[in-house]
Amino acid sequence: MKSLFSFIASFVLLSVNAQFINKGNLKISSGTTLYVSMDFINDTGASYSNDGTVVFKGDTFTNDGTMDATSTSGTTEFSGANQQTITGNSTANFHNFNINNTNNSVVQQSMVETDNMSVSNGNKDFDYKVATDKSLTVNDVLTTDGDIRFMGTSQLVQTHNGTSSVTGNGYIWIDQQGTTNQYRYNYWSAPVNRSGSWQMGFLKDGAQGDNDNNSSYPDILTISSTAATNDLPSQSHPVTLNAYWIWTYNGPDNNGTGWDYKGATGTLVAGEGYTMKGPGVTATLTNGNGSNTTEYDSWTFAGTANDGEYTLSISNAAPDGHDRLIGNPYPSALDADAFINDNTNVFNGTLYFWDHVGGSDHYAAHYVGGYGTYTLSGGTPAPNITGAKTPKRYIPVGQGFMVWSETGNTGGNIVFKNSQRVFQTEGISSVFIRPNSNLTDIRIGMTTPSNYHRQLLLAVRNNTTNGIDVGWDGPNFDTDFPGAEMSWLIDNRKYVIQAIPQISTDSALPLKVEITSDGAVTFTLDEATNLPAGITNLYIHDIYDDTYHLITDTDDFDVFLNAGVYDDRFELVFEDRSANNTEALQLQNVSAYFNSNTKEIVIRNTKNQLINKAKLFALTGQQIISQKLDTDDAEIRIPAQITTGIYLLNVISGDKVYTTKLMIK
Repeated sequence: MKSLFSFIASFVLLSVNAQFINKGNLKISSGTTLYVSMDFINDTGASYSNDGTVVFKGDTFTNDGTMDATSTSGTTEFSGANQQTITGNSTANFHNFNINNTNNSVVQQSMVETDNMSVSNGNKDFDYKVATDKSLTVNDVLTTDGDIRFMGTSQLVQTHNGTSSVTGNGYIWIDQQGTTNQYRYNYWSAPVNRSGSWQMGFLKDGAQGDNDNNSSYPDILTISSTAATNDLPSQSHPVTLNAYWIWTYNGPDNNGTGWDYKGATGTLVAGEGYTMKGPGVTATLTNGNGSNTTEYDSWTFAGTANDGEYTLSISNAAPDGHDRLIGNPYPSALDADAFINDNTNVFNGTLYFWDHVGGSDHYAAHYVGGYGTYTLSGGTPAPNITGAKTPKRYIPVGQGFMVWSETGNTGGNIVFKNSQRVFQTEGISSVFIRPNSNLTDIRIGMTTPSNYHRQLLLAVRNNTTNGIDVGWDGPNFDTDFPGAEMSWLIDNRKYVIQAIPQISTDSALPLKVEITSDGAVTFTLDEATNLPAGITNLYIHDIYDDTYHLITDTDDFDVFLNAGVYDDRFELVFEDRSANNTEALQLQNVSAYFNSNTKEIVIRNTKNQLINKAKLFALTGQQIISQKLDTDDAEIRIPAQITTGIYLLNVISGDKVYTTKLMIK
């Protein structure tokens, strides 16, 4: 070993507590080998770089200062006899990083970035372990002759271009959560492979894994039963999955012929998505179905890390295009924006995330769920009975999703790249990350009496147009909906996300509303952020009777609609353009319809305002009914024996009036 004087350094060496503390600028020169047999601390404000060789045999390596991230030489080897820990408040940067502790594990408790990394196979089952919420970044070659355990939400990020640079016979072990409910689907994608592909039979039940012994992670059990009422058996770990529900999709849109059964032994390639239902129990083997549905937090993937560039083909066959179930192929989060931009026009630039929230059997007709939608403009939740998650920019490890190549898209190869990878933990800054605060986003909703809620996103982005913008506008992917549906109408097509360059008081955004049975619907303002100057109010314009209805956090617009398709009746506007714009005299939060079964006019008074009177007129101007009410009931019924025709109803509260047309069939 060369002497310590070969350092270019200003440092203090303390040995009282068996610690080597750098408080200045420490540089290990090329050709120098330094053995450190005590704990090492790169102190706050200090700098450290290594162009030589450091053999670390101490127990704890702490970096609170700066480590050179630009070095193109230098090797650091961890080869102690005890468990060794990497910790500190700053990222530890290495060039060549070798794990050669044959007796114990090296535990990463802080961020680590290295150009190359090699993990030897020692006596411990897991030779290197990454603590939850931490990332290991490898810029070039990763050699795993030993096993790496990624605990909790930790992730592996690799940044090089081209094909995989992972070698070795060892595995990485990484977790993800899914539904416990045996009747509900998640869409998945494996972050690892074994000999280039993946089978669901490789999945581990990690509920009792102890992060020291890989033998404590048994392979799952599987059955294959098609019976819609056949429940999974109750047993101890490992839990059982019904392999019948493991499928991929690659086929025509809105057709269903592209489903391909995989089961427990069918092979899946990197980036290919698949469906999987839950085990029917929680990780502690309590009931996981029905109202007790939770996340099964103990699925463990063990295999070679997926890394580098992957491609999956998709057709754009007419007339409706082609769908494919794909997913994040990496053991790190995937940046959806980078992924969309790298695949512009191969598909329509929209990602669809299945959200299954209801149903207590395997009959498809009883499923309660839908697709959340994400584009470069942002995301909207799936419309369903309960609330659903809104997809955000960063796609978690193991998450599958649908893409749609339509007429006008080129089809071809969907490309995944390391440049699309990023470290973002789920629930902190991944699924729930908020959009940029300086952007204008308007979310309007429509709710049916069955509490089905469809949300639409209007995103104001100056690099878009008023027409269709691939990657920014999100087409409506749901074909089955309970009772009613709402979409933006762009060039006579249905969208759930629309991006336009600007809004003003002259803007009008057409809506398409579809009703399968007579009933009342409610238009709501779900959220509005950063409205531009001059825009203070939002209205639903009912073109049918040329009325404007203010929607705010507290003001909704209720309207009774007969079954049918309304593609030229409603629009979102930003100014009340009625001939007599007396907003203060318009009665809000009131709606009305005619119940043909009971022969009654039904007035919905959702805010329990004092209603003084109701008047009904024929279109000729003749007054048919004048009824004094003086009630604040939420629902008011007025008997009305009237003939078929169109009538005008006035509902009066003080000096405010609500006016609507009633169609009597």
